[in-house]
Amino acid sequence: MTFPQQPGQTPGPWPPQGPPAAQWQPPAMQPYSGPPGSPGLPPVEPPPADLPLASRFLRLLARTVDYLLMTALVVPLWFAAYHYLQGKAADLQNTTFKKTFWALLTGDGDKAKRAPLEAVDGLWDKTKLLLLLLVLAHLLLPTVYDWLMHARYGRTLGKIMFGMKTVPQNGGPARLGLGRAGRRTLIAVFVPWAALMLMWYELILRAWTLAAVCGIVSLIGFLDPLSVLGRRRRTWHDRIGGTVVVSVKPLGRAAELGRGAGSAMRQAGAALPGQAARFGAGAAQNAQSVRDRLRRNR
Repeated sequence: MTFPQQPGQTPGPWPPQGPPAAQWQPPAMQPYSGPPGSPGLPPVEPPPADLPLASRFLRLLARTVDYLLMTALVVPLWFAAYHYLQGKAADLQNTTFKKTFWALLTGDGDKAKRAPLEAVDGLWDKTKLLLLLLVLAHLLLPTVYDWLMHARYGRTLGKIMFGMKTVPQNGGPARLGLGRAGRRTLIAVFVPWAALMLMWYELILRAWTLAAVCGIVSLIGFLDPLSVLGRRRRTWHDRIGGTVVVSVKPLGRAAELGRGAGSAMRQAGAALPGQAARFGAGAAQNAQSVRDRLRRNR
């Protein structure tokens, strides 16, 4: 069965709607998303400016180095405070004797009785003040160090040692700025250490419930660096701060790029059979529909 031909139309037994357009192209091949019914794998977000993501192991090493550096700064303060209080305690007897002796010479018996207690109370007040200063130093030194180093340079000494840098995820300005770096430091440093110190304080006061809550918060905060072991290599403070850590060391970048190219080739090789099968099924379905229309028109 043939149909009337239009001027310039290709002859053939086409149905009334006419032959396919001369510019017809096969449907575009969609990326393979797994077997039918599977949710597929989420795409990996590329780092800004095509820089390779930093190694998980090196990031953990850099964090360990930073912790050791901050501990090395704070520990001497504890030793200095200990020796100061030890000297005051050793001199407590002489101080008490002098105060009592001068009080007796001046005829102030009440002051002589209070002298030992006042000496002990004075030593205890100094001890509490030193402990408070040491706790604040142990909390504020790592916080200020991490905050200012990331805000100004995008890296700490540990990251500099292993050739890494923290950059905005959206490829914004090179510097993180005080706000973005502050959000990272709040989760990565301040909250875990503050919760740990509050836990010890609540334990001293025997407030077991609050101590347990602070302990859980502190534990979650100290486990934050381990979240870099995930597929996207981003910790919780990276997500909150909107940052990624990339490798800026030439050898590290070359190795990461090589691994990325190999992974892309493997994914492409795994996706080709599925794409070819879907394309063949679509072509067969189109051919079957054309045959069905021709059969009905006859």
